[in-house]
Amino acid sequence: MKKTFVVTLAALFVLSIAGTAFAAANPFVDVPAKHWSYDAVAKLAKAGIVDGYGDGTFRGDKTMTRYEMAQIVAKAMAKSDKADAETKALVDKLAVEFAAELNNLGVRVAKLEKNQSSIKITGDARIRWVGNGSDYVKQDATWASDNGVWGERFRINMNAQVNENTSFYGRVIAMDHNEMGTTTKENLYISDAAFTTKNPFGLGVDATVGRFSQKFGQTGYWMDSTGRIDGAKVSFGKVLKVTAGFANFDANTDMNDAAFVEATYPVSKAVTVSGMYVKETGNDNFDVYGGGVKAKLNKDFTFLGDYVVNTAQDGDPAMYVGRLAYKGADKNKPQSWGFHVEYRKFEPGVYAGETGAMIPVGTAVKTNDGKTVLGDLGVKGFAAQYSVTLAKNIVFDAIYAWDDKTVVGDVKKGDFSRLQINYFF
Repeated sequence: MKKTFVVTLAALFVLSIAGTAFAAANPFVDVPAKHWSYDAVAKLAKAGIVDGYGDGTFRGDKTMTRYEMAQIVAKAMAKSDKADAETKALVDKLAVEFAAELNNLGVRVAKLEKNQSSIKITGDARIRWVGNGSDYVKQDATWASDNGVWGERFRINMNAQVNENTSFYGRVIAMDHNEMGTTTKENLYISDAAFTTKNPFGLGVDATVGRFSQKFGQTGYWMDSTGRIDGAKVSFGKVLKVTAGFANFDANTDMNDAAFVEATYPVSKAVTVSGMYVKETGNDNFDVYGGGVKAKLNKDFTFLGDYVVNTAQDGDPAMYVGRLAYKGADKNKPQSWGFHVEYRKFEPGVYAGETGAMIPVGTAVKTNDGKTVLGDLGVKGFAAQYSVTLAKNIVFDAIYAWDDKTVVGDVKKGDFSRLQINYFF
């Protein structure tokens, strides 16, 4: 009898040890309800070290696995440098309790990081309404207008690290626009597909080849392309920053093959100046140089200005833009907002065709004789824009332009308005 009892007791002891070992080895076993670790992580949540169930709490009556608890502990360990001595001691106690799971979690994460794709995908989408969206200039130089139109666009961006020195950037754009008579834009296209190599020549110069974007000046009015520039460029400098290259601009503009250089230099903490030069090598319609300035007037106000002249055309037509901006909308900060007003003037012959700025002045707007508005008439006028971040990654813009006139003939155009919502993801 005694022998049987001893054998039974020994068997139960062995099974209890095995059960404990199994629980410790199996990270998906639930942590028992009312376990001290629930109270511990609740204290960490209250201290702001970890997040709770959505309401900032951890409840012992809602169990989780040891693996899930280890994930929480790992996050707490990453933020323990911000904790006081008592909280650090609590984190250390949890780390001891879930040491095996933390060790396994670390190995698993390391393997994932090693094998995961190097491609990072982001994107944005825009819905907008444009008032007088089909305006155009008739042959008698009078303005005609149509009803407002809707436009949609979304962009998918791809960043990838090829190796420690070379990276890739690509962008695909799909859109449906009909603004100011611009009906010829492609609906779906690859805007960017470029490789950039850091310091390939050992001279501190980065090289980019493929299809890329390029901005000139501070406001981007003369050109701030959304890709579709095919060629090569180099960039160098940490204080005086210079970009120079040779590319074909024909997908965006009236300009074909051209050499270009853009430089920016901070003359002080508050003021940055820029200079540009673009020379078309084939048709010789553009021999352009210009300068720009960005001046931080105080913590809230900034002035931006650009001047560009095209010496390849008779009379050396020029572009002038002046903008006063107040604050700005940050997509990461809900309720942040900004406002700016500006004056811009494009004399006939200065403009190349692609603009990223807010007022549509593109060469796709044709007169009845087939000539372009900007190429033959030019445009001038005032504009204002208000932007506000409605929620994180959602920004609303309201744009209004008034007193727009042709430079030649001084013919007044109807006021222009645009409302749009931008989503970032």
